[in-house]
Amino acid sequence: MAGPRRWGSLSEMGLVWGLMPLLLVLSAASFVSAFTIQLLNPLMPAIARDFGMPVEQAAMLASAFTITYALAQPLLGPIGDALGKALVIKVCLALLGLSLLVGAMAQTFEQLFVARMLSGVAGGGIIPVGFAMIGDRFPVEQRQVALARMVMAAQIAILFGAMVGGLVAAQFSWRYMFYVPAALTGIAFVLAMRSLKPRADAARLPISFARSKAGYLEAISGPFAKITLGGVFFGGMALWGLLPFVAGRLEARGLAGLTESGLVIGCLSFGGLVFTIFVKQLLEMLGRGGLVRTGGVVATLGLAVVAYSPHWAVEAAAFFCVGLGYFMVHNSLQALATELAPTARGSGVALFACVLFTGQALGPIVYRALFAAYGQSVPVLIGAGVLLVVSLIVSRKLYTADRVRVSTS
Repeated sequence: MAGPRRWGSLSEMGLVWGLMPLLLVLSAASFVSAFTIQLLNPLMPAIARDFGMPVEQAAMLASAFTITYALAQPLLGPIGDALGKALVIKVCLALLGLSLLVGAMAQTFEQLFVARMLSGVAGGGIIPVGFAMIGDRFPVEQRQVALARMVMAAQIAILFGAMVGGLVAAQFSWRYMFYVPAALTGIAFVLAMRSLKPRADAARLPISFARSKAGYLEAISGPFAKITLGGVFFGGMALWGLLPFVAGRLEARGLAGLTESGLVIGCLSFGGLVFTIFVKQLLEMLGRGGLVRTGGVVATLGLAVVAYSPHWAVEAAAFFCVGLGYFMVHNSLQALATELAPTARGSGVALFACVLFTGQALGPIVYRALFAAYGQSVPVLIGAGVLLVVSLIVSRKLYTADRVRVSTS
């Protein structure tokens, strides 16, 4: 009986080495996009005070970004397949930089809301399209590790943004946290223009509604479609929907100010960063199913501590565990997403991102209602339970699939 295929021949290693410049450019684009995605979470109390509104209302800025991110995916995926993913990433980097400058100069909450919507559209054409490029150019045996390396750049960005954002807002103004990523986006755009090249052998077909429909039908009819899309929807809602309220919860309970809140949120990304460093070893030790199940348990226990944390430092440690566990689950779902539609990979990954960010967009709305009805702790426990159920269902499906694959090899 044949064991899992090892990646080690000289020709294969040479292929991966040759793809490293691509991965570096995609990581730079991922960095600036991820910086923008979670940009405002530690800044919500400062923005709310500046515009004279409750934190819960300011938190809807998160939904402004995520809903447009999600709605753009059905268009961006087929466009990337038809015109080239490299071109889509370059255009979206330019639009992202412009939208950040608009946000920095916004004089009303409505202007800031529109700027976040524009950023959502632009961000939607960077990380998901980059994932699809990895699916196109990296062999399946190395794809999950390659995806984790790109995610590593995103986690560093979120970690940096969260920790610096709270400090900058406390000492100066939240507006500075728009100018910084705008400048970084400009650098990423220059790198992409110089180094991000389309595949010479790629087959480009005109944009077609029928072809796009066929690609999405392929994506939702695969054997892993339900667990991949369902898992990323409910997992995104449970975790990312909570983040806009973290700083407000800490402030309301007298546990932390903006600086400490940024550190707490940053620890989530620190946990995700640690996972990306050890992803290869964890996969070899636990397998796909074990990785997901273990991650779900770790994330659930972390959120349970968050629900009743007595000190911001305890909550920071708990969020480290949440980040570590969540990305053990999410990385496996990302790898499955690259195979939802192998003949229209841009559409398949776009559908995955659309579902993920729809969950993220609905998350703050759901949490806002739950906090109003049940207080500060019960909604977090509900989110923990959702993550646990998601991980158990996904891990069971992966265990079954791996046993079938081994028995037929």
